[in-house]
Amino acid sequence: MVMDMMDELRNQDYRDILSLNEVAAGCNTIDELQQHTLFKIQRIVGAESSVYFDVNHTSLGWQFVNGISYGVPKKAPKAWCDHYQTKDPFTSKLLNYLKSGRKHIVTSDETVNHADYIRTKFYCDFLAPQSIYHMMTIGLHDGTNPIGLIGLHRTSRSTAFSTTDISKINAIIPCLSATVQKIKLSEMATEREEIITALSVNFQHKGVIILDETLYPAFLDEKARELLEIPPYGGHEIIHQISSCLPSQILEACNKLRHRISHSHDRNIDRKTDFTTIHNDQKINGYIYALMTRHNGMRFLVCFKEQDSKLINSDNFSTFNLTRREIDIIHLVSVGMTNPEISDKLFISIRTVQNHLRSIYAKVNVHNRTSLVSKLMRRH
Repeated sequence: MVMDMMDELRNQDYRDILSLNEVAAGCNTIDELQQHTLFKIQRIVGAESSVYFDVNHTSLGWQFVNGISYGVPKKAPKAWCDHYQTKDPFTSKLLNYLKSGRKHIVTSDETVNHADYIRTKFYCDFLAPQSIYHMMTIGLHDGTNPIGLIGLHRTSRSTAFSTTDISKINAIIPCLSATVQKIKLSEMATEREEIITALSVNFQHKGVIILDETLYPAFLDEKARELLEIPPYGGHEIIHQISSCLPSQILEACNKLRHRISHSHDRNIDRKTDFTTIHNDQKINGYIYALMTRHNGMRFLVCFKEQDSKLINSDNFSTFNLTRREIDIIHLVSVGMTNPEISDKLFISIRTVQNHLRSIYAKVNVHNRTSLVSKLMRRH
């Protein structure tokens, strides 16, 4: 395969490829890479227009975003992102190729015959108005995962992309992919630093959930799971479980914060908002911090604060014949402490904490923490 490619390329082709790879390797952001390489790639294969999209990985799957272009209508990249990326047969085929590791380039003439092609809605509604007929779709990749998408185009008056054109692009893909990986790793490190900084505002938080731009959970810690009483399921089950357990006030606060930031031109705008909500009859306080990421969109750090134990009505303790130790445990439960934290606080074993809780549940006639706190908030 390598020898075949070498036979097809001329000295000038090699010089062009080496020059492009050198430019790509010197880029430090995705924007730089897109701006400095796309037109050179277009010129190397004699394409008449081109687009380059970045890739976000969300709970909904791969999404191609932030397109730049040469030679296509100004609104076309956004229209493709918003309406056509899931209808593009070349991108779908490319993603399947990437999953299997077979190849990283798809051309229109190998994907569909002419008669079928010109009848497709994608061609009639999107490509034809731009005078695009011949397509080459290129996947930059990290293993089997797409990390960039490049489209090269020719009109119907031009010839289809040749095996030589494909060989040129195959010689470019490794360097471009490696550069994107380097940039994204650097951005991830910066993102993690910002998350750590945001969390360090209050070391006393009683749980953390990170929501992606679609407000689906990307992470939650054990404290948050216990606070919201989310069973320890796994995989996609826990995603839906967390989403259903999140109080609507938190989601509304995230949306308001997103709207405030997206409609502001002030780079120093406050990205933090506090919230108070009632969840299963339990008062929950906390704050939300909006974090802007380059390749994951906006993320929301939902941090729960220490809860106020004054919610418990102490008059109820004598009603249920609770011991002093049981009362201590109830106060700690009411502020959101987990069993291991109660164990450390009272210098007793976790098993002893569990035994006390069983005794408390039986006396108060409840079955979980939320019901316990709720019942002891009432006056009897």
